[in-house]
Amino acid sequence: MLEEVHALCYYGNGGFTHSEVYSMPIRYRHYHLKKIANSVETQNKSMSGNKEMTEDTTLPSKIQPPDFITKVKAPKK
Repeated sequence: MLEEVHALCYYGNGGFTHSEVYSMPIRYRHYHLKKIANSVETQNKSMSGNKEMTEDTTLPSKIQPPDFITKVKAPKK
């Protein structure tokens, strides 16, 4: 649970405060974590498709979201 709170505060680009995420219903947390994971995947695909970028050894080749973000189950309707 605390990992989810941290991830949303950190990867949410300042969109969430700790108290907002902590009191947020779990299904909403999972929704936002899935959106972040999808965004990271889209960034990875667009970066791998751009062959004009020069290789920089200081940057990772792909952004890896934390494991628990990609393993979040879809909320039940």
